Amino acid sequence: MKNRKKNPGYNYDPSEWDESKGVHIKADRKKSVNELSTSIRLPVSMVNKLRKVASRKGEIGYQTLIKIWIAERLEKELAA
Repeated sequence: MKNRKKNPGYNYDPSEWDESKGVHIKADRKKSVNELSTSIRLPVSMVNKLRKVASRKGEIGYQTLIKIWIAERLEKELAA
């Protein structure tokens, strides 16, 4: 496992937490029934490129980007 470097200049202070800015998320139990987890092996260089593109597009992860691209391509292929 990778050792993550901690920011030595920052200490968490619970009084900084602003409850008014919290987001409430309700779990959607039906979602897991209709989804399938899958796994693919990608070269490290490709994952690094995906992370770079995802960060340029905003606050999304590279796995979300992959999912979006697959969905777009499927729509295009099925329309042909």
